[in-house]
Amino acid sequence: MVNVTPKGIPTQARWHEEIKFLLVSFDSSLFKRVADELIVGSYRTIEIIPQRGVCDRQILHLGMALKAELEAGCPSGKLYGESVAIALAAHLLKTYSGTRQLIAEFEVNLSERQLRRVIDYIYDNLALELTLAELANLVNMNSYSFCRWFKRLMGISPHQYVIQCRIERAKSLLTYTQLALIEIALQVGCSSQSNFTTLFRKQVGVTPKAYRKII
Repeated sequence: MVNVTPKGIPTQARWHEEIKFLLVSFDSSLFKRVADELIVGSYRTIEIIPQRGVCDRQILHLGMALKAELEAGCPSGKLYGESVAIALAAHLLKTYSGTRQLIAEFEVNLSERQLRRVIDYIYDNLALELTLAELANLVNMNSYSFCRWFKRLMGISPHQYVIQCRIERAKSLLTYTQLALIEIALQVGCSSQSNFTTLFRKQVGVTPKAYRKII
């Protein structure tokens, strides 16, 4: 069950046995940014309608995805967290906002050349901490629309594609070089060897060290 509590609304909870719960909070600037990208026309305030005890599988799925990522040490990087946060904020605005009647879906049609510009940029900058805003700016789009456009064309989200590219480059470096694991981790954009190992094992099924031994 999910509770949605807008900023400035006091809330309390009481229980009589041990429970587990997940608390996800958003910075107001994130809501403002996503609202500016979604809402057509002018609006004075972002009104989120309070909810108690609703069944919302999308909030549950995204919230648990964030929890798992945090507990693993954030191996997928900032791009993943940013993507989930934007998806959550957009869902709240579309589902529980008083301004949802002003939200419209835009059909974005960009060229293959523009898609190639994004893909080339990702390949050239895998070692960096890529962000959605950075990638979206390459084709003059907002982050929300960029995610939808990219997934429609590529079949996977931007953060999934970046992870896929990082794993493929890591495999190549493990196969054709004798670089230390920490050097490979940094070259594919992981902040530490531990995060690299976690991400690689999740995607490939074995650790980088084990992969190098069996190739």
